[in-house]
Amino acid sequence: MQRKGNIVSRESQVDNLVTVGVDMGGALWATAIHDWTTGRNSYLGLKDKDGKSKECLLYEKLRELVLDGHRVQVFYEAGRYGYAPARIIQALGAEVSILPINKLKVIMCGKTIKTDKLDAKFLGGLHPDDQLPEVYIPTLAEEGRRDAERELACLRNSIGRINAQLLAIIERTELKTPSGHRSSSNWQQTITGWDSSGELKKLPNFMVLRLKNMVEELVLAEKHLKDWQAIIDHQMEKDREEARKKNVQTTVDKLEKFKVIGDVISRHFFWEIGDFGRFKNGKSFASYFGLTPCPFASGTMNREQGISKSGRRSLRKMAIEMAWLWRRWQPDSHLAKKWEPMLKQKGRARKTAIVAMARQLLVALWRHVMYNEPIEGAIINKPLERT
Repeated sequence: MQRKGNIVSRESQVDNLVTVGVDMGGALWATAIHDWTTGRNSYLGLKDKDGKSKECLLYEKLRELVLDGHRVQVFYEAGRYGYAPARIIQALGAEVSILPINKLKVIMCGKTIKTDKLDAKFLGGLHPDDQLPEVYIPTLAEEGRRDAERELACLRNSIGRINAQLLAIIERTELKTPSGHRSSSNWQQTITGWDSSGELKKLPNFMVLRLKNMVEELVLAEKHLKDWQAIIDHQMEKDREEARKKNVQTTVDKLEKFKVIGDVISRHFFWEIGDFGRFKNGKSFASYFGLTPCPFASGTMNREQGISKSGRRSLRKMAIEMAWLWRRWQPDSHLAKKWEPMLKQKGRARKTAIVAMARQLLVALWRHVMYNEPIEGAIINKPLERT
């Protein structure tokens, strides 16, 4: 199985390069090692043994290679183990790349052959100079902020799900269906009213118990959401206080000063993405949202396949929402004026225009955050305090 060709270069021989591919399974960490100086290949099937975990066995082998003077490059797939192994490997003095394995080109004929050993050998045969798509390894603080944003979205989704289930149950009965989603206190008052009027007696006992259980679940979800939001707000204030001590402004504040961009959008962008400085330019920043076009050209055939849709869906969705809001509340800005003729159209042209506008708006925001470049014609709602 071959997914990319590997060429032994003089640079690899001089650097004493050793590449290690690890396929991290639940019980087995298949590990393939390739020495680019000698061309030697070796394979280790690491399992928990003699009181040592498979993780410890891998780290011991990497430490041994580093102490022997090798330049060690480790490749493993993005998956269940996350970024913790990458941080430990870096601490050992080795380099590490996390690969989105489904985005690597597979060259294969006949039936697909796949085993953990073959995957490890493929990863171990990669070269650091190959143009490989890599997953960004966040710091512990950045990973924590990501988790905070995702937990907040999960709690909101849970509240919406419980409300929808409650409404679906009521619609199957003779009771009058309340309008829209409601809070737990509204549901408790409604159910108490049905109970006092005797209407709940028309329902099966198990259905009544289920309604009460779901309302209790809604109470708990709302409490968790309120507590979690307070924790996030506290962290935001802590970040601002640290920024003041350093005589700088936070990325969230730089984004939030524009009319349209509120605390939700600005915080979600920064907490999900992390350091904006890791992108070399605004175009690469916008491509992280999956808003770049995907052409397909071969011979006389030339067509567009839409946007790439790479990256996290929540970021892409929020970027499109921000573009619509920008068009409405920033009509005098250069971007809004530029795309207004196409946005007045109907159908596909309108959708294409708003995506293009969102992409250019992201580029402008990145330039503003990194180089303080103004956005032409934009209304500033919250001027930043001078430090």
